[in-house]
Amino acid sequence: MSQSYLDEIGEQPAAIRKLSHLITASLIDEVKAIRTMIDTGDVRHVILTGMGGSLFSAYGTWLRLSQALPVPVSLWDTSELIQQAPALLRSGALVVAISQSGESVELCRMTELDAGVSARVAITNTRDNKLSRWASLKLATEVGPEQTVSTKTYTAGIVALYIFEQLLVGHQEALAEEIGILADAVESLLSTLPEQMEETLAYLGHEQPLTFIGRGGSYASAMMAALVTAEAAKAPTQALSGGQFRHGPLELVRNGFRSMLFLGGPGATLDLNLKTAADISRLGGRCLVVVPDATAIAVSDDLRTLRLPDVAEGLRPVLEILPIQLLMVPMATARGFEPAKFLNGSKITIIE
Repeated sequence: MSQSYLDEIGEQPAAIRKLSHLITASLIDEVKAIRTMIDTGDVRHVILTGMGGSLFSAYGTWLRLSQALPVPVSLWDTSELIQQAPALLRSGALVVAISQSGESVELCRMTELDAGVSARVAITNTRDNKLSRWASLKLATEVGPEQTVSTKTYTAGIVALYIFEQLLVGHQEALAEEIGILADAVESLLSTLPEQMEETLAYLGHEQPLTFIGRGGSYASAMMAALVTAEAAKAPTQALSGGQFRHGPLELVRNGFRSMLFLGGPGATLDLNLKTAADISRLGGRCLVVVPDATAIAVSDDLRTLRLPDVAEGLRPVLEILPIQLLMVPMATARGFEPAKFLNGSKITIIE
């Protein structure tokens, strides 16, 4: 078993708790200056970009900023941005780039293609890397070295991006409290979830492909869950939005189909998600529903669930990924692999 993987999972409560220290008067002023550039027309397009988990971490922020800002907001896979649309890296753009290392090949290439971006924000683990040196505003999570599949750098990156997002829309009053509540919830879950993982593995199995489903901000959790399962347990997976699942993949559902659905909080898609889980069960498949306390009352007793405490909506993906992190230990072991050990790739991607 990879002890470093377990250690890195266990470091998350403390890593998250200290991120409230990022909320300084200086950072508030810097983000206000960026917002002024948006309001005065100096910034006419916001680009959120990253690769892998860093890209997925920005999905919820993209949804919320798209509705809150008076300019278009787009979310780009950095490889596609630099190869298919590099002309977007120009004056009038605010680029928010997320990368654990700040040294991934695509992000480094993006900094070289910059043709006069108006504002540059980097969210990385360390203070000194190529991406941070490119940025005009740097947010370093500083959660310490990470040797295996992304755990603490992913969750800390979500929190750092949430801080930037909330400051950009002027909602800083409750930030520190929200982060404290999140850290407490992570600590609580990491003390109770491990004992549920063998039973969870028995329900989902380790031989069949896994389908992860989510809507809204929880779609990010579906995408990250599929990535982590492929990396850490070497298992075939797919991630789908609840809507896309209806457009074809529903035909996969029968005896032997295994899935996990991230229900999300109360809102317009709650009933749609519940119908999806019920239909998977009705058609003979298995669906583990990851449920925040706020929506647990709506879930039928017939569905298998895994409960999460309530936290701020934008921070919920931090909790949603914790069962996946922990499940990788028994799943990888059952599949004959050391959990979270890279075999074909490396921690930092250097080949484009």
